Amino acid sequence: MNEQPIPDAAVRDPAATELARIWVAEHGLHCALRIGAYDETPIDEARAWGMMLADLLRHLGRGLSDYYRRDPVEVVDVLLEAMRDELASPTSPIEGQLMQADDEEPGGGQARAH
Repeated sequence: MNEQPIPDAAVRDPAATELARIWVAEHGLHCALRIGAYDETPIDEARAWGMMLADLLRHLGRGLSDYYRRDPVEVVDVLLEAMRDELASPTSPIEGQLMQADDEEPGGGQARAH
């Protein structure tokens, strides 16, 4: 398996929590998502995931623009257009279910989908 390195901040922080893993395997996208991580907080989890996705989009935009020497604004526009297209007309169905992870308390879980 070709895994990405864990960021230094996550290694240093004993309270760090992995929220998502994403793979391309068997010709499709597969992911494991930690759903319920905000249960004991006043934070709306859907809003938190939205903010994380926006932050991830910005990181992708910067990384792709640096790697391919493209305008970062153009790259983010392409990413947003691709997201809108995929949401409007998905190229594959969403499958999977909420599963309790081995290290989760009852009530928490991970959504595993492909």
